[in-house]
Amino acid sequence: MKTIMFIGHFKTGSTSIQHYFARNWLALLRKGVLYPGVESQAAARAIRLSLTGRDEDLRGQTLNVIEPHNALALRLKNEEDGHGVPPYYPHAPSGLQMFEMIKNQLDAIQPETMVLCSEVFALLGMTKERKSVKRIHNRFRSHDVKLYCSLRRPDDYLSSWHRQRLKFGEKMLPLRAGALNAYLETAHFQQAKLVRGWLEGGFEGAELVLRNFSDIQKSGGSVVDFMSRTGIPIPDMAVMPGMMNPSVPSAFAEIARLALHQLPQESARSMVAWLIAMREEVDHVADREVEVFGQTMRDMMVERFRHVADDLSTLSGVNRFYPDLEDMALLRPVPELEAARAALAGLRAIGGRSRLTDAEREWLANLEIPAA
Repeated sequence: MKTIMFIGHFKTGSTSIQHYFARNWLALLRKGVLYPGVESQAAARAIRLSLTGRDEDLRGQTLNVIEPHNALALRLKNEEDGHGVPPYYPHAPSGLQMFEMIKNQLDAIQPETMVLCSEVFALLGMTKERKSVKRIHNRFRSHDVKLYCSLRRPDDYLSSWHRQRLKFGEKMLPLRAGALNAYLETAHFQQAKLVRGWLEGGFEGAELVLRNFSDIQKSGGSVVDFMSRTGIPIPDMAVMPGMMNPSVPSAFAEIARLALHQLPQESARSMVAWLIAMREEVDHVADREVEVFGQTMRDMMVERFRHVADDLSTLSGVNRFYPDLEDMALLRPVPELEAARAALAGLRAIGGRSRLTDAEREWLANLEIPAA
């Protein structure tokens, strides 16, 4: 049997792929492709879809149903090194129970192909002993495994991921002011190491598909690229997802960051969610035009990442996996604080007639963005 695993990275379209497989679960199963659940909610939904004979939209579904293999990866990491399982994956069973549930589905359905998809799998390649990767390998060692890993140039990736953490409500320093250093020895920067962790954890014989996110975007997006590169058939009338999992826009990021530091927790989270919602309502500098690092940090990134990029070229068999690597040293035209100040007037204008509370509107009206 074929098993295809999306093993990362974050912010490279994994949410779109997960929504595609959850939304088209029954249509894909009829093509011999199983997107297995790992807990009772997914099992109940699968029964309902089978009884009605049609797929349903994902309104009201939890992340355990839409992103089941994130729950699996988080539970495995939790059992390996104590990493927490976030509350938005509620009542996650043990790793053993999840594996047994997958096995039972394979035994009962006998699909031609199984798809496991989680950006959190990237973290498992970076643990000290790769115990979680080895557990996965031991379960599926008899399968014909293909590993698909999408990677993004570090400056674009880290800007997006750092803003994603604002969405989670984390209080952080800006990337320009030291936050970058915390990423340098992790899966968020050591891209080749996370891939090698999977190979060294037992999957050295698996087919490896490494994809540059820039090429994925040119090929039609994450879902189209994943399906075409893995050979999974696309069902007739399959529903393609729209934009998924947007981060805080770069021009609003400093405002969101200050909100998390200055407002009570509930108001801060409300403000961040509102800023994400305003990305289409308020004119702002495009993400690709906003500078969040500064020249010193950019030069350091290029120097520290060169050997990683060389290793990725070796792993992928591509002459230069990141052909534009040296462009990481180029400053974007608009500094982050300048972009935030430019957006603030528009946000204030809409904030005055939006769902923000009086206290949140007052905070926004009095907010000062420093000059540098």
